[in-house]
Amino acid sequence: MSQERIVNLSFVAAALILWFVSASLFAQVLDFVGPDWDMHLIGREFRLSNMVGIAVGIAGGMYLWRNERIFELAHEVAGELRKVTWPTWPEVKLSTVVVMTVTVAVATCLWAFDTVLGAIIRQVYRI
Repeated sequence: MSQERIVNLSFVAAALILWFVSASLFAQVLDFVGPDWDMHLIGREFRLSNMVGIAVGIAGGMYLWRNERIFELAHEVAGELRKVTWPTWPEVKLSTVVVMTVTVAVATCLWAFDTVLGAIIRQVYRI
């Protein structure tokens, strides 16, 4: 996939996220103002808050896409991500096993220290 397509798809994804978040926010605000404010526009599921959310998502996506500084930064990030050497699936599995093993070992050591120090402190305070 070309770098230009990745950048454009990231702007579309940002617009969709903005739509979902703003639609939920507007639904909560309109429900707080009054139950009749968030009226049904098309069917039972498409409400005024969804329409406002779509408008905010489209406006936000267009703003991000048209902003030269953000557009240039997105191209730089996509270019740098192309240079990354991604690990292979066996390397990911091995790293996961190592992380889980070390996590269990550290958790066991912390549990042992906590148990021993708790017993010592209980003995000190009984004196």
